Amino acid sequence: MDHTHHSPDSEYYHETDLNMNKPKYVTNMPHQHALILVGSETIYGVHMTQYHHEEHKYQMILELDLPDHVRTRYQKIRKTWPEMPIILCNDIDDPLMVPDLGGGTRSDFSANFFVGLFPLDLLKPEEEESMHFFPWSADIMKPVMDDVFEVTVKRVVLFRPFNHQELLPEYANYIIWGEGSEAHMMHWQTAHKTSDKYDAPAYGPDYDHIMSLKYAPDWVNPSLLRAGITVSVPSIRLREPGKKRKVAIPWKRPFKYNKKFEVLYRGIGQPYDVKAGHTFVFGPQVSTSPAIMPTPDRSDPDRGNGELTLFMAPAPKEYWAEQRLTTNVKDEIDDD
Repeated sequence: MDHTHHSPDSEYYHETDLNMNKPKYVTNMPHQHALILVGSETIYGVHMTQYHHEEHKYQMILELDLPDHVRTRYQKIRKTWPEMPIILCNDIDDPLMVPDLGGGTRSDFSANFFVGLFPLDLLKPEEEESMHFFPWSADIMKPVMDDVFEVTVKRVVLFRPFNHQELLPEYANYIIWGEGSEAHMMHWQTAHKTSDKYDAPAYGPDYDHIMSLKYAPDWVNPSLLRAGITVSVPSIRLREPGKKRKVAIPWKRPFKYNKKFEVLYRGIGQPYDVKAGHTFVFGPQVSTSPAIMPTPDRSDPDRGNGELTLFMAPAPKEYWAEQRLTTNVKDEIDDD
């Protein structure tokens, strides 16, 4: 006798796009992944998310061990360009799944690192339109080291797969983690699905934000800081008050360098002060589908600023691939 209870909700589930195109076997395609390197004494890699790609639907923080010569080179570049995004990428010949690292199936991989982001307005049209475009491929960016090197994952600070039913909270949530005198913050993303079954999948709105603090907060036990704590930021309201609860994600980097701001431990209680360090990545571009990208206030003088969709410092020309230095893509397009 079948004792299975079929509720109206379960029947609805089977009739909607939630159950369409169900794979017989859930997995990820091994791929290249970008990790933003933060920290100097203790070095972490923060995975760059993308809502539309199954392979990148993860927030992940790893404590890494780099070879001595690589570590020295990284520390020198970080000191020279303190706000520059420094991106560690597994080698194209060593593809992997993010869960390989997050779950401990793998603890090492071959990699190189890159400095900055190639100017997006200089990309070729086919690159801009490609779903699998990778900004740090050899024909676009020059790796820092002459040869690939082995990276070892010392520990996993955070491994968080996205669930597209999570809702944007009223105030922005962050994770703070670090070691010794260094601490860092990352925005806790939601990746909420906002399209219905008749539309192409759309996610968001939300934003990516990876930054360091000026120094580790003295109000956190070192063991808690090492493991990571969650906080909310009352100055960043993500939903406006009122019945419509209109989304209001920030368009500009919300924390100025060296300025204090308040956070609530676990999102409750009395506020604590932290001081902002440098921001390496900020913006809604990779976290929000184009169809639902919020429009800046017309009265905002910075509304045309490209930083409002993605802030990542541009790569110095010394780190452009040779063919990008000798070819002006825009001139080629104009000549055609």
